[in-house]
Amino acid sequence: MKNYMVSTIDGLPILNTFETKDEEEVAAITAALSGLGQGLKQGLDIGDLGTIVVNGSKGRYGMRYIDNEHILGLLASDTQSENDLLADIDSLTSAMQNKVISMNSLPA
Repeated sequence: MKNYMVSTIDGLPILNTFETKDEEEVAAITAALSGLGQGLKQGLDIGDLGTIVVNGSKGRYGMRYIDNEHILGLLASDTQSENDLLADIDSLTSAMQNKVISMNSLPA
């Protein structure tokens, strides 16, 4: 699977498999959006935070906490449905939590 980023909850990129000139900015925005989600969770008492999805005319980006220190962001094309994106996030999050896929930096 490609087109994903792992970043810290502080917005530092750890692993990135998609092309972007603004890796640091994407990681920081991902952390900020996740923080907003946490604020809504607490303010509205809606329970555990699930996946946050941002839809655009050319694609979508979903993000979810992997653990207390890492956030997964997954980029999808405009042809991929939101349900498919959510399923991909589920499987990738599970693989990282079970250490099937490493959250560490890719080898150079």
